[in-house]
Amino acid sequence: MSSFHVGGKVVDKVDLCRKKHWAWPLDVWPFAILYATWLATIVPNVDFIDAMIGFGDLLASHILVLLFSMWSVDFKCFIQFSKVNSIIQADAFKVTLAKFSGSKKVVPLHFRSQMTGSSSSEDME
Repeated sequence: MSSFHVGGKVVDKVDLCRKKHWAWPLDVWPFAILYATWLATIVPNVDFIDAMIGFGDLLASHILVLLFSMWSVDFKCFIQFSKVNSIIQADAFKVTLAKFSGSKKVVPLHFRSQMTGSSSSEDME
């Protein structure tokens, strides 16, 4: 299960997330396809001014997607992360706080290696 309902005073829910590969987030490849389509179909068929108007619209929508991914944690998780079922697969988690406790956050997950030696009273002396 990728979503854990904590139900505490401060933390309400935790979602396990994994960052998508740099080419697969939804703010990269759809716009790469749209820019290539604009260059291959629009630019050769219309005059320069009309092509630049289309490019301005495309650029404005790309900028809006980038800004929304900075403003909204849910949109950022939708665009840049995928949900996973295991904490081993996760490299971040989205913390949803309880009502009136703060805003949502994406927190990176760091694993620590376990100590292999055992502690005994002889080691302390």
